[in-house]
Amino acid sequence: MNNIKTVVSALSCSLFIFACSLSCKVSSKSNNQELIERLADDVNVTTITTTTSAQVTPSARLNMREIEGEYCPEVEQKCLQWVDALGNPTDAPKPGLTGRCGEFKNPSVCLTPEGTRPRKHFYIDTYEYPNVAGQVPQSWMTWHDVKRACESQGKRLCTRSEWTMACEGPGMHPYPYGDGYHRDRTSCNTDNPVGKLDVFKSKAPHDEMSTKLDSLLVPSGSKPQCVSVWGVYDQVGNIDEQIVNETGRPYKSGLVGGHVFGVRNACRPMTEAHNEEFGWYETGGRCCISNDYQ
Repeated sequence: MNNIKTVVSALSCSLFIFACSLSCKVSSKSNNQELIERLADDVNVTTITTTTSAQVTPSARLNMREIEGEYCPEVEQKCLQWVDALGNPTDAPKPGLTGRCGEFKNPSVCLTPEGTRPRKHFYIDTYEYPNVAGQVPQSWMTWHDVKRACESQGKRLCTRSEWTMACEGPGMHPYPYGDGYHRDRTSCNTDNPVGKLDVFKSKAPHDEMSTKLDSLLVPSGSKPQCVSVWGVYDQVGNIDEQIVNETGRPYKSGLVGGHVFGVRNACRPMTEAHNEEFGWYETGGRCCISNDYQ
């Protein structure tokens, strides 16, 4: 019983520290409280190992978030209601299309047996590259571009499982915001009006078209609700992020998170149709650093 009290006390302290670390980036007290409650709920799903004060964070890990715990490779996330771009109920999407899920069944269920789930410990950029709060993330980046940018900082590309774990949180939430199970087009830079697609019909030079498309992006961290329980911002929407597809099939590359228009925009889905040379108005990424679990 004493051991249980000690663990609960330590966890309470960790949650308090977590909330304080977010206070400079999340504008309202209610947002902080929501993150604390979501993380507290997740503790019932899986164990979180906290960092001790004796551990020193290298300079390369500044403006990064530490992620540690078990990852579930196979999760059941059942969609209860599909919606259109405006959030109105609609029929299920056609086969092969991810569509927009307005509400997922709560909770998500891990189908990977206990004892076989890999344990991960790594750091991930708080914001999309170049990882600067208040700055619009860089677009038109191929998989190779993001890889080189990360390596120039002593970091590396995130793997799909790392990125997903940072987005879902320990509770395997389909969405990183709110309660994690309901789609909200106001929380992140997603589901922009279809009328903005007119930019694709433009016959303007590439540079002019690029400027118009980039104008759809918002500065990193400017959507205070668009943050995971780990404190990672803008994983859903804004930039479609390049990651390492661990299966290597059909390519080493993959795109996760979705972009400014109404696509998958959730934590687990991945687009694997583009190779490592693909880069467009919505493609960018963020970096990770390994910290092998001891």
